[in-house]
Amino acid sequence: MPPAKRGTKPPKSTVAASKQSAPSPGVRPVDASKASKRSRKNKPLKVVGITLGVILGLLVAVYAGIAVYFTDRFMPNSNVGDIDVSLMSAADAEKALVEAIDDYTLSIGGDGFSLTLSSSDAALSIDEASVIRDMLDDTNPWLWPLEVRNDHDETDKLVAVSNGTGLEDAIRSAVEEFNASAEQPVNATIAYDPDQGAFAVQPESAGTALDADQIVRKADEALAVLNPKVTLTAEDLLKPTVLSTDAALATATANANTMIAAELVLTMAGDTAATLDAGLISQWVVLGEDLSATLDDGALTAWVEQLASDCNTVGTQRSYTRPDGKSITVSGGAYGWTVDSEALLATVKDAVANGTQATVEIPCSTSGKAYNGAGGQDWGARYCDIDLSEQYVRFYDESGALVWESPCVSGLPNGKRDTPTGVYWLNQKASPSTLIGYENGKKTYETPVQYWMPFVGNSVGLHDANWQSSFGGTRYKTNGSHGCVNLPPSAAGELYGIIQAGDVVVCHW
Repeated sequence: MPPAKRGTKPPKSTVAASKQSAPSPGVRPVDASKASKRSRKNKPLKVVGITLGVILGLLVAVYAGIAVYFTDRFMPNSNVGDIDVSLMSAADAEKALVEAIDDYTLSIGGDGFSLTLSSSDAALSIDEASVIRDMLDDTNPWLWPLEVRNDHDETDKLVAVSNGTGLEDAIRSAVEEFNASAEQPVNATIAYDPDQGAFAVQPESAGTALDADQIVRKADEALAVLNPKVTLTAEDLLKPTVLSTDAALATATANANTMIAAELVLTMAGDTAATLDAGLISQWVVLGEDLSATLDDGALTAWVEQLASDCNTVGTQRSYTRPDGKSITVSGGAYGWTVDSEALLATVKDAVANGTQATVEIPCSTSGKAYNGAGGQDWGARYCDIDLSEQYVRFYDESGALVWESPCVSGLPNGKRDTPTGVYWLNQKASPSTLIGYENGKKTYETPVQYWMPFVGNSVGLHDANWQSSFGGTRYKTNGSHGCVNLPPSAAGELYGIIQAGDVVVCHW
């Protein structure tokens, strides 16, 4: 466009443009130079932001990549028992476990015991894949910056198992063999101390025998984590099940000491037959499973029965010296002492239970006139002596003086009519009387006598025999009686006036 002529009016469009470009009142006009400077200043900031964004993106990518890496791989400082699985893949770790199991041996030792078992001995097996998964699940790969600095012991995830009973059987067999010569544990108990004359608690002792259950448990625990060694300690010994600190033992001791406080002097006809004291009673005190002190009924009963047997004299062999000095041994008969065992047992039990101290006559169902111990003369000085070997009868009074004597004729020694030997009571006296004999249910004789003095029931006794032409010597061998002791009539009458029912009659060879 050609320049406007001076003084010439500018075109409308120019004027309009001028008007439009003119600043409005109160509005600061834009400084073009300043805007340009600002634009140049913001440009570096954009570059920095873009750079940071790129770096951040890279870091996120690296972080995520490492996290993904560890989703199937173990963190540094990772182990399973003695196996280092750091940075191993799941497949590599599984292979390492398989190899470890194949090479695994378990050594059990201590306290003199030694046993080594291989994985085949234990029939060892493991689900390797499952174990590896459990181990990997124990860490969070997205927290790897923290996880890589930590130690990772994954042994607790390892669960090896022994298939069958091979491991347990091997251990129990070895322990049983070891224990055969080992000292077994001893429970605390109570025992009688003769020096103190009292019961006291005796402490327990462990011994050297091993606890098979405890060792099997330890072996299972070691095997589960492939621990190659089990070291036995005092904790693996068989333990006493009763300790000296048990209050029940103190109670039992007190009760036992009450029992042995009893002291009984047991007499027969006033003579001491046995003494029941602490030393004897202590042998019958037993500790029950409930730790209560009781009397051993079996042992106590056995003692009472033995005492009764020792004191019983009925039918037993006795040896004595007759007043004229002849030594005689006799057996059999109905006379003597018979101890009432049940009554004696009850007496002893009651005395022990109450700590009784007394002198007690032994209860008897039959009693003699004297007691001189087993095998001794259990009758007094007064008795009738029938000596079959001499065919002679004597009677001694209470002082032992011979007050009557006579020859006799005893039973025919043919096995059927022999005069029975033994010690008897004189059962009764009768004057007169009739002797009646039977054989096979039939009456064989009926003989009247003036003086009848039976000592074997009412069938054998001393009596007058006026049919005998002589007495003494060997007449009994040919003209012997049916078992009675025949006497001359006058002598029988004299004896009848002296002897009394209840007197002792000793008939012997």
